[in-house]
Amino acid sequence: MEALPNNHQPSTSPRSGSESSAPTSKRSRVVVSQSKRGCVTCKTRRVKCDEQKPLCRRCVQAGRLCGGYNHESKSSAALQPALKIGVTADSHTERLSYLAAHVLSLDNNGRPLQEDGVWGCIFLQLSNQVECVKAAAAAFGAAYESSLNNAIVKSPCSAWRYYGSALARLQSDFNNETAGPESLALASMILACVEILSQHEQNAFTHFLGAVQILTKTYQRRQGAPSADILSKIKDELVKINLSIGSYALSQTPAVMHLESQEATAGDDAFREPELAINAAMLCLHRSYQFIESAARLRYTYPSWKEHDPIMCKGQSDAVTQCRSVLDGLTALATRLQAQHSSATSTLRDSETLAEIYAMRTQLTSTIIFLLCVHDPFQTGYDEHQDQFRSIVSDAAASARLRRRTKPSAFKRFSTRPGIVGPLFIVSMKCRDPPLRALATTMLNEQGREGPTDGQIMAAIGARLAALETSASVPSSPGAPLAACDVLEGQRVHGYGVSPPRLNGEGRRVVDVVFSRPNVPLVQGWGHVDYSCLDNWIFWSEPIDI
Repeated sequence: MEALPNNHQPSTSPRSGSESSAPTSKRSRVVVSQSKRGCVTCKTRRVKCDEQKPLCRRCVQAGRLCGGYNHESKSSAALQPALKIGVTADSHTERLSYLAAHVLSLDNNGRPLQEDGVWGCIFLQLSNQVECVKAAAAAFGAAYESSLNNAIVKSPCSAWRYYGSALARLQSDFNNETAGPESLALASMILACVEILSQHEQNAFTHFLGAVQILTKTYQRRQGAPSADILSKIKDELVKINLSIGSYALSQTPAVMHLESQEATAGDDAFREPELAINAAMLCLHRSYQFIESAARLRYTYPSWKEHDPIMCKGQSDAVTQCRSVLDGLTALATRLQAQHSSATSTLRDSETLAEIYAMRTQLTSTIIFLLCVHDPFQTGYDEHQDQFRSIVSDAAASARLRRRTKPSAFKRFSTRPGIVGPLFIVSMKCRDPPLRALATTMLNEQGREGPTDGQIMAAIGARLAALETSASVPSSPGAPLAACDVLEGQRVHGYGVSPPRLNGEGRRVVDVVFSRPNVPLVQGWGHVDYSCLDNWIFWSEPIDI
């Protein structure tokens, strides 16, 4: 596979008659007539730009990332899609690609939201230049249009036709090596986003693994420099996708794959700018998930491995310390942003940024709880962290309140960044304090979709899980309200699995949920039962109406 073609054309300027007829001992400096309205990249390189919109052809042909025309007050009309609702999708591939651009990378004015990220100029450039990326973008646009509401869903199979076409194009370009690794990886990521829209996490994870494998082989082969910066940004985005589609407590990323960042820890400078702070937090989450995945293998080896494995104890302590350090940095940043938000000059973007900071705080707090409990196989270990559970609910409420103040957009942005649905579900699942648990479940029911996660589905699962645990629980004293300590270990549900939603005979959404408990409660069977063996667990499935 080859990187983007690198066809550099040297710039020339007209020579005068004296220059052409007489030699000179001095080297003459070639002066290039620059365009005042050229793209950012050409202006920075001080070369003439052809001003093609939305991407400069000179940059595209040279394999450089075109920086676009961000000095303009309004974006190019070439990035403004003609979004006519109800038009047959099969004849509007370009329209669907433009729709994907709006949802993934552009604001309401058609300007890139993250110009230096994957979903900014990189996506816009490759989706215009490379067929497999263009096909994947059309598939995402078709899937997104089908997911908006029933009024514009013409035929679900039309979206999957685009999806099948994109898969075939990606496979062909991969086998024939007609597209560079950055294009193949990006196309795989877009198809993962299509599956996330459809709430098929396992399929999304398959595409994610494909992108990681392409990236890994590329680094091993040490592909050429022209796309090195693009590949680095794709790697960073893959980390975010992994947080979105991976299990909340476990990282599914194989350790052999090239998905580690070379950056050590976040410094103080990272918390001066919101975008840098959010990236630092996501990197911290990724590394914490990887530790939890490795530590969870020992969960049923000892009642607590803290007395048996000092290396794991050190890793646990380091992971918790790093999460708390990033959490403190986000707290200081949130305080500063809150003061700005209260000013008269506050913008809607300020509200969105602050909401995202609070959401990231819920993610970090949830991860700290998992880190502190990863050595303990007993569910009662979570009862020691009520303050953290309350903090999650408080930060989630602040994030939701800020988002309600923002002006609704015609196109809801698609983001791979984790939000508040996951942490709220952790409270509804692991916090056995009845009032706090009920509050988290109520808040979940008010949330919409976040990536592959649906707040209403999670609320229904949390409510059923709470009913299973409390139905046989008795208050410690007559007449007193039920407390967390009254939910005994043997009554607690340890895990769950959920299939994609389906429609029942009455046309209502239903999810089939598989719950699990130890076949013999841990408090009774520890030392006699091997709980690392699935045969010693009870699994049962229940359909839950949404």
